[in-house]
Amino acid sequence: MDKGCLITGKSTDLLAEVVQTTVATGRKTIVARSGHFTVDDETASTVVWNRRSALSARSVVLHARNAFRSLPEAVVVYSVTQESIPFHDSSIVSVEDRTDAEIKGYLFLLRELVALFQKQRSGRLILAVHDVERQIRSPLEAFSIGGFTSFAEALSRFYQNEPFEIRLCHSSSPDVSGFARFIVDALDAPRPRKPRLEWSSYPSRGLFGVASAR
Repeated sequence: MDKGCLITGKSTDLLAEVVQTTVATGRKTIVARSGHFTVDDETASTVVWNRRSALSARSVVLHARNAFRSLPEAVVVYSVTQESIPFHDSSIVSVEDRTDAEIKGYLFLLRELVALFQKQRSGRLILAVHDVERQIRSPLEAFSIGGFTSFAEALSRFYQNEPFEIRLCHSSSPDVSGFARFIVDALDAPRPRKPRLEWSSYPSRGLFGVASAR
């Protein structure tokens, strides 16, 4: 049976590259979208994800499980949104919207994914962060990216001895196609004897000391 993979994140060039690269490996793919996103391959489809709703997160994961009968893989792509408005000028609504989009929504979805992998006693979850470094970062950007990366690290450590696996991938590079290949390589790499708890960075020596470029 072909592998099935659930992919989600903001509708960015990186997300599109990850979907395209995943489909190219022969995986049947479902993309959970919170905005406009289209797929051109018949082996990929989309499902609407309302980041504000815990019920929507559960519905997305159940949809993927039912489509594949079980869910072996999931990729969560996190891309921080740059903030041009000074923090003291930010409206309450904008702060709330950002919290929903970049913190709360991911918590809801990851809770459902981890619960499913626990129930299945199997699965591989890739948490991929794309964070183009800037000399000065707005407080809201720092809050968002810091919160997600800290959460991802804690999640990886907390569940390191479970039968499913969590892998962390990071890049500050504008090379989104290369990072997408790096993420899919993480899906295909064998599970090490000891849990890999640190971030695997692109570009670098790659996963497990092997060059990541193909």
